Amino acid sequence: MMKKPGSWRQIVWLLIFTLLWGTTPAVGGLFSSLSTEKERELGEEFFLELNNNYPICTDPFVSSYINRLGHKLEAQLPPHPFKYRFYVLDDPSMNAFAVPGGYVFMNSGFIRLMDKEGELAGVLAHEISHIYARHMARMLDESKPVSIATLVGSLAAVLLGGPAAAALLVGSQAAGQAAMLKYSRDHEQEADDLGFKWLQKAGYDPRDMILAFKKLNKQRWYAGGQPPIYLSTHPHTDTRLVELANRLNMHADVLPKDHDNQEFQYFALKVDSLSGSPYQLLRRMTQAAIHEPNNPAYLYGKALALAKMDHPDEAMGALEQGLKLDPGNYFIRREMAIQYFERNRYQQALSLFQRLAQTQPHDETVLYYLGRIYQEQRQFADALSAMERVQSLNPAFVEVYQNLGTLYGEEGQLGLAHYYLGLHSLTSRALPTALFHFRKALVNLPLNDPHYARVKDQIARLEKMKVKVN
Repeated sequence: MMKKPGSWRQIVWLLIFTLLWGTTPAVGGLFSSLSTEKERELGEEFFLELNNNYPICTDPFVSSYINRLGHKLEAQLPPHPFKYRFYVLDDPSMNAFAVPGGYVFMNSGFIRLMDKEGELAGVLAHEISHIYARHMARMLDESKPVSIATLVGSLAAVLLGGPAAAALLVGSQAAGQAAMLKYSRDHEQEADDLGFKWLQKAGYDPRDMILAFKKLNKQRWYAGGQPPIYLSTHPHTDTRLVELANRLNMHADVLPKDHDNQEFQYFALKVDSLSGSPYQLLRRMTQAAIHEPNNPAYLYGKALALAKMDHPDEAMGALEQGLKLDPGNYFIRREMAIQYFERNRYQQALSLFQRLAQTQPHDETVLYYLGRIYQEQRQFADALSAMERVQSLNPAFVEVYQNLGTLYGEEGQLGLAHYYLGLHSLTSRALPTALFHFRKALVNLPLNDPHYARVKDQIARLEKMKVKVN
């Protein structure tokens, strides 16, 4: 699932309004220096604006995969203050970027350029390094004091690029700010060096990082000499490739073996099906199967395309063909269960998801759909247990907030019900509704509940913005 994108006109005018009038939450005060807490606030604010106005992928498999990969790389870092979260944007342009506070975004167009997990890991490692080294935060620190609204707008204009960027910068404080938000050669070299080290520690071949950047560099020629957006904020690619190759030669004797790319292949096909044309995907899968008729992944991709084209029986037939080729294929069996769910065949979906959960008890995708089915069947305790595990395993998957709020309400836990409904309203930018739920949560939560302090912070933040409950 991809969130339905708003038009560029809507995005531009919303952000211009934000920049000029400061309607973004937590506007109070200017940022004269960027502490860790302010970085966290800026990152959250950027995410909330992006989530409400830009198509972020909400598919549980896509979210789970990108976050598991990101956290595998994050685990190689020394102690750091942020909880990293990773998101896929439905955008065909070649772009990836990091925002202070631990937020990393990757465009679907960039993912579709890659052939294996190591390449994706190489780009993520580079972006994680920008946050760890506080490159963007230090650039913001050196600028004159501005409001968080201006910072959010500046970051959006520079990092998102595209048609909205120029409009965002005209006649606003963001223009001067944005001019400073380009990574220097030193920033890029440090991010390459750190990313190279953490990529290798995580068990990946650092040659994959070089391969990913080489592929990106080639895109400038395919686009008539216009560089991809990523290269406009990450300059000096040719020089960096030479330096990375030199570093690689120094570590040639300790390069790891190539990584297993099976899950990446299915992940990339899922991204392609969600963000691209199903007709083009179907054509590619059909042609690929001619050359590799025994590759079940092509039948998986074919099924995704057919399902998006609203041919559910043909989609299920393709999945069944895939299972004949590979009876134990976990990804095809899981997609079959999802297709049953989407067609309201809950009992068949439930039976298959339960068997999958025995094989992979920590698969957030399976747990999420189990929770949805239990919720449909009014088995609220089981549904709540499944959704709590999803939220614990992948905090970046904010789609689960509404489910949790509803389920806690059904179980009579009103404090937590209002807390999660408040978070859902906050991510949807329904700020008066969010304040209503947070105030209700404060009344119903015991003082010693770990959520109590978070609720108070959210209320203070919204009241500081002068949000009124309708």
